Amino acid sequence: MVGSKPIKLGSRSTAIEALRGVDLTGKVAVVTGGNSGLGSETIRALATAGADCVLCCRNKKAGQAVAAELQPTVKGKISVQRLDLADLSSIKAAGDALASLPSLDLLVLNAGVMAVRPKQHTKDGFELQFGTNHLGHFYLSSQLLPKMKKQGTPGRVVVLSSSAHGFGRIHIDDLNCERRWYGAWASYGNAKLANLLFVKELARRLQEEGSPVEAFALHPGICHTSIGEHMGGRATVFYCMYKPWLKSAAQGAATTIYAATAPELSGKSGAYLEDCHEAKPWRCARDADMARRLWDKSEELVQAALKKAGLA
Repeated sequence: MVGSKPIKLGSRSTAIEALRGVDLTGKVAVVTGGNSGLGSETIRALATAGADCVLCCRNKKAGQAVAAELQPTVKGKISVQRLDLADLSSIKAAGDALASLPSLDLLVLNAGVMAVRPKQHTKDGFELQFGTNHLGHFYLSSQLLPKMKKQGTPGRVVVLSSSAHGFGRIHIDDLNCERRWYGAWASYGNAKLANLLFVKELARRLQEEGSPVEAFALHPGICHTSIGEHMGGRATVFYCMYKPWLKSAAQGAATTIYAATAPELSGKSGAYLEDCHEAKPWRCARDADMARRLWDKSEELVQAALKKAGLA
């Protein structure tokens, strides 16, 4: 609420507006990719509402600079944790550090890479987009979910996917494009579909356990952020083509904040959101059998990589 007038949320709402007066004092949030774009706006909104936020990013100095800029303007405390989602050893170290938090109420899996070309790999040999956007977050959440569930209080896992999941396909026996043709955008769609299937299976498992923790996936909209910087001139063309539909970072983060705080979403774990409303994902994201198979395969890949790296 602002004054006495209710806020009607939509495609041009900002993250601060999506809070609608919610008070997060005493809550703790972890946000990946919090040093720029949608992540920093998510941190800004959550901390404005009183949440203590852990800003996770690869470059700790960059994260500290953002935290120093935001801290004077918000109520919650902002701390920084180094996290490289393309490196399982970094994820393990971050997970161990985050386990010492007094509590964990919100886990926002925001970080990602987009349309990487040519094909690249994570430190552990996974195709970079699938390895970072899905497997990195999958492993991080496996470390932090026990803490969230043990608290026995309502919590939320919020995963940023994309409408690009619609052209994604899960090739369960070749997730790293070792035998298939690699396409930058096709791989991005695959990774974003994996994000949605992860949320679907996570929500099922949480409900089966009777846990008060819920999971939501979302499409933030087409936003002009740094996620496309590595694309060079192609990013300029991309942003020019979509200019009429582009959102600011603050607008793109609105659906993240809605997913994290909206009371009307309670009991709707597994929902997919767009423009601060529930939406229907493409059929490929509603395949419960594939969601279970991807979960099992993801566990297998991560455990094998951990063992190979001497981290298991």
